Amino acid sequence: MDKWTWKDKLLLAIVPLFGSLALRLLSLTIRKKTLYPERFQKSRDQGQPVIGAFWHQRLLMMPFLPRPGKTGMLVSRHRDGEFIARLIRYLGIHSVRGSTTRGGLSAFRGMIRFYREEGNLAITPDGPQGPTHVVQLGVIELARLTGSPIFPLTYGASRKRSLHTWDHFIIPLPFCRVVFIWGEPVWVPRDSTRVEMEEKRLLLQDRLRQITEEADRIFQRNP
Repeated sequence: MDKWTWKDKLLLAIVPLFGSLALRLLSLTIRKKTLYPERFQKSRDQGQPVIGAFWHQRLLMMPFLPRPGKTGMLVSRHRDGEFIARLIRYLGIHSVRGSTTRGGLSAFRGMIRFYREEGNLAITPDGPQGPTHVVQLGVIELARLTGSPIFPLTYGASRKRSLHTWDHFIIPLPFCRVVFIWGEPVWVPRDSTRVEMEEKRLLLQDRLRQITEEADRIFQRNP
């Protein structure tokens, strides 16, 4: 919070609270459906924490996907990240601060520690700066060290707006329909070589792209 003006601090106290209330209100107007929950059911029945991976573009509705237990999400250390960390806290999600560019090592350790305390992890593997829909290697390394499966996740919306941002961030409109999709898990053995980890990265990337395309096709067929 160093070098933040009093106006910044005032906004920090107000914006996350009202932002979370607005998201909850938006969520209440939306009809939601989940496809392929059985892909996740085995891990859920065993009580095993998992890593959920979804594109930064599809972040907005993910707090409203039903999830067992507590969840920790990697949030950047930049100034905007402070707003996001406080907002998701109001939505019942813990934050682990850091990114691939700033505070990466401490964030990595924090995510592993959170996982070992039996918490699920949530990561946008192409965030916070892209490239869009390109998985970075960090989530693969995290899965290797924790032994956790990575579950690709996405959602599609019947009516939405795309922002003019690097990822074309989407905002579902009130009273639309949203479909969440669970992808097939990706496992990364602890003894994986760099070549094998790259193969897993590409596999996760392909599965995320496939389910995202599937989610969008649902509403192209049934507008």
